[in-house]
Amino acid sequence: MKTLNVLLTMVLIIILTVFMHGQTNENLKSKTVNNGNDISSVLGKPTYESTIDTLNTRVWVLTQARHKKLMKGEMGRIMNSQMKSIHEGGMTGVVNDSSVGMDIATNKEMMEGTYFILLDVVNTISGKEIASGNAKVQIVYPSKNNLAVDLKIMMNYFASALALNERGKYLFTINFDFGGGYKTTQFQYAVR
Repeated sequence: MKTLNVLLTMVLIIILTVFMHGQTNENLKSKTVNNGNDISSVLGKPTYESTIDTLNTRVWVLTQARHKKLMKGEMGRIMNSQMKSIHEGGMTGVVNDSSVGMDIATNKEMMEGTYFILLDVVNTISGKEIASGNAKVQIVYPSKNNLAVDLKIMMNYFASALALNERGKYLFTINFDFGGGYKTTQFQYAVR
């Protein structure tokens, strides 16, 4: 009888352990948040912020003129120092240039349009920024036209240029998948 109780207890422990650790097996590239010397400290208060499951998302929508000005100033300096430290071996693991920087054509594309969107995603449990995955924004214009834009990985952020040339309220729906299935967040943004 004692053997049966011990055996049942062990089986229950194994089953509970499996359920507790039943997380995704996909490894995400992540980086510890650096609150003092990161781009978000230069951008100020986000346009939109939410927490979905264990992911804190912050979104900035900037005019392209402000984005260009920031790139010539503090934001450009921070990005250049991050790139330099990555290429000098300051980051462990596999790093490829497509995840940390951009070629000339992509850089030019990021500077086009009337606005710029930047998405920062942080895992609230580990405190690390998500640096890989897929993110897309679906935009509904005031005229009810739709546009889908893939956000490109830029350092440890996701970003893209946008053409918001109508006055009024836009509806942004951001869909992202970082290995744990698709998540969605939605917000409105007004262009005056």
